[in-house]
This record gives sequence, C-alpha cells and structure tokens, in this order.
Amino acid sequence: MVISNNTISTQASQANGQPLSRAAQAAREFEAMFTSMMFKAMRGSISSEGSLIPKGMGEEVFTEMLDGEYARMSAESGSLGLAALILKEIERNEGKDAPSLDNNTPLWAMGHRYGAASKSQAYHGSGGAALIGKVNAQWETLIENISGRYGVDKDLVTAVIARESAGNPRAISPKGAKGLMQLMDGTARDMGVKSSFSPAENIMGGVKYLKMMLDMHGGNENLALASYNAGPGAVKRFNGIPPYKETQEYVKAVQNLRAKAAGMKAAHEAQNTSETTGAAKNGAKNEAI
Repeated sequence: MVISNNTISTQASQANGQPLSRAAQAAREFEAMFTSMMFKAMRGSISSEGSLIPKGMGEEVFTEMLDGEYARMSAESGSLGLAALILKEIERNEGKDAPSLDNNTPLWAMGHRYGAASKSQAYHGSGGAALIGKVNAQWETLIENISGRYGVDKDLVTAVIARESAGNPRAISPKGAKGLMQLMDGTARDMGVKSSFSPAENIMGGVKYLKMMLDMHGGNENLALASYNAGPGAVKRFNGIPPYKETQEYVKAVQNLRAKAAGMKAAHEAQNTSETTGAAKNGAKNEAI
C-alpha cells in the first residue's frame, strides 16, 4: 500500500503541536512505510485456511488500510525508534555544503540530499569554476596521485567527480551509486573497492573503470564518458553516444568542467611563473644595488 506523503506529513506536524523539520518528516515517513511492509510480511506468514471470512478484494483493501494506519500511529509514537535513528544519522552527516530542504522541497528530494550534483547545477562560467575549485580544494592531491598511477588525465577525473558528486564523498544517487565517482556496488567490487565511501578507494575504482572505458574506445573521451554514464553496452548498441538526453548532457557537462579545470590550472601556473620571474628580477636588482 502506498501511504500518502501529504497525509502523513500533515499528521506528523500536528503530533506535538509544532511543525517537524523536513528531515524529521522524511524519517518518520520511512518508519511508517517500513512498519507497513513488516505488518504485510507478518500477515503473509499466517495461513488463511479456516478463516471465517472469505479472502476477497474488499478484505485485502481493508487490511492494507488498517496496516497503513497502524504503521502511521507506530511511526508517530516512535515505538520502533527507527525514525529517530534515521534523523540522527542525517544530522550527523549533514555538512555546511549539504543542500538545505525548505518547506517547498518535496520529501522525495531527501534521496538526493547527499546525492549527485543537481541537473540544474551550473557547469558553465563561474558556477563551473566554483565547483572545480571546491573539488580541488578537498581532493586534488588524491586525484593527482591516482590519475597519474593509471595514466588518466587529472582534469578529466576532476571534472567527472565534480559532475558525479560535486565533491561529496558520501553522495548516494537514487539508483544506489555511491561516493565521489558514483560507483555502483557491482562496479566497485569489480574494481577492488571495499568501501565506496572511502575517498581514496572510490577515486581509485572510478579512475580504473574510466581507464577501461578509455582503452575500450581507443582513447575517445566522449565515448568513454558516455560509457561511464550509460554503460558500455548502450554505447555499443547505438554505435556512439546513446540518444539519451541525460547521457548527452552528461558528456557535455563533464567536458565543460574539464576545460574549466584545465583553464584554472593554466592560469595558476602562469601566476606562479610570473611571481617566480618577478622575485628573480627583484633579487637581481637588489644585488646590483
């Protein structure tokens, strides 16, 4: 049975006479759904033989409604304590850079709270530069070491991380991809990753997989990126970048971010060269004096 979000949210807000936070509402809804599923599983384990009431559609609907109501009441009373544990985990992991949820944010967006960069994320101009700067500030050394080990362009890896997770090592997508480079569990295992939330392991696994895709497509970065996003099977099936809007936008976004990373690196190197040259001239001038 699907329990209405609006119904539970309203009732949950009224439980203690004061509005609950969006995180608390989502945690309570999850406990209600979990409890409802538990009731259904328990009923399924009981034989219906000998029942005085014939098993029909009406009975099933009524039973599901009853289970849903019991689940809601249980969640509001906090009898299982599951909502409290979920809320505590959300608050423990919440960082300054985590997006906030206002009252206009749908509860399903909780699934994106630590997820990949939003589709509306600006990958161009100052937005892209800020994103690259954020990733480099946290992970530049790791990215440089691991990308160098596997022979993958550092700026490309930085751009993939920026697009996949915005530099959040605890990112989880709605499909279950995890960490900085958004590895699915199967891919992580194949790449030898034991913990997808370990920045070093995640980057290692992501770079290894990206290197495989590059080798598979003869170094063609666009096809490698399309394979990273949609899977190599889709690229092979369409003999090129699949006609998926998400994948096409993904390839463009990563390449834009990659160009931004390369530009920022060049500007930084030019500045260092200028400062070194200036210092050398000043030293020579002082010696002459």
